[in-house]
Amino acid sequence: MIFRIENLNFRYNLKGQNVVALRSLSHKVSRGDFQILTGPSGSGKTTLLNLLGLIEPLQDGQIFFDDIDYKSLSEREKNKIRGSKIGFVFQSFQLMPVLTAEENVEYFIHRAGLKAVDRRQRIKEALSSVGLWEHRQKRPGQMSGGQQQRVAIARALVKRPELILADEPTASLDQKTGRGIMELFRTLNSQSGVTMVASSHDPMVHSYGKQVVSLLDGALVDVKTVAL
Repeated sequence: MIFRIENLNFRYNLKGQNVVALRSLSHKVSRGDFQILTGPSGSGKTTLLNLLGLIEPLQDGQIFFDDIDYKSLSEREKNKIRGSKIGFVFQSFQLMPVLTAEENVEYFIHRAGLKAVDRRQRIKEALSSVGLWEHRQKRPGQMSGGQQQRVAIARALVKRPELILADEPTASLDQKTGRGIMELFRTLNSQSGVTMVASSHDPMVHSYGKQVVSLLDGALVDVKTVAL
């Protein structure tokens, strides 16, 4: 079990209004799962991913990662998990425009204490795995949307994470490019054993997961196993 979520509640303030993002949500993610979170806008998908990834602080309820209670972690321990065990892929890519693809990937491990030769090997492996080693000197503005998303995936992979969290990873892409990204995720999951949790409105994306987890108004309403 990589995640155990118990009675999770989360609220935030929007223009003076108290908005409930998650309510009494309990769920599990096993190693090797490929879960797709689905539901209308405002259903809590991004909030859940942010809590799992230690981007948002817990308010009420518990999350256990590898049986470790998030509430027991110091900031240093949280940074270690974020830096080595969890990879993030976002809809907006979040690449640094002045850096090349290679430099964008290296940025996330330059403080990891790796020797230069080891760092270089990891960067080459990550960019090669997404088919971009030959484009390593290009900056984001010189790349297509699909290539930028692949750089973002390589940036997540360079840490050799146990888990990848992806928030609407194909929303900014055309259908063909989006399928290519999902094929890559499927390969990472099936061949490398990386656990995947992604959010999406797109039925095409749902077809690539092993489980589809439906949220509505912050509550978990259904979990379906997908026949592959």
